[in-house]
Amino acid sequence: MEDFEHELARMMRDTQANTPFEDQHRQRLQAGVRARRRARTVWMATGSALTIAGLGVGLEVLPSASAQGGPAVPHHRPTSTTAPVPTPNRTCTTVPVPLPAHTSTTVPVPLPTRTCATAPAPAPTSTAK
Repeated sequence: MEDFEHELARMMRDTQANTPFEDQHRQRLQAGVRARRRARTVWMATGSALTIAGLGVGLEVLPSASAQGGPAVPHHRPTSTTAPVPTPNRTCTTVPVPLPAHTSTTVPVPLPTRTCATAPAPAPTSTAK
C-alpha cells in the first residue's frame, strides 16, 4: 500500500483523534481507496496485455521477415557416382638423435626423431557410364 493509504487507514482506526470521521466521510474515503486500487489493477492488467500482444506480433513478424530474404527452395548438392578417393599410405620410423656431451652432472636423454615417407595414392577410377 502507498503512504496515503497507510496514513488514511491509521487515521480511520485511530480512536484517540480529536474529531473522528463521521460515517459518511469514512464511507467516502473507503470508496476512494477502492477506486484507486481498481485503477491500479486495470493499469497493470492493460500493461501486461499490451506486452503479451507486442511479443506475439514480434514473433509473427520476425520469422516471416527473415524468410522473405532467403531462398524459396533449398539448393540441392550434386550427387557423386565415383568411388571414394583412397588416402595415401604413410610409414613412419623413429630414430633417436644423440645430443652433444654436457659437463653437468645430469645425463642428457636423446630425443627421438620421426621420419615419415608417404606412398603415392592410387589414381581414382571412374565408374560413370
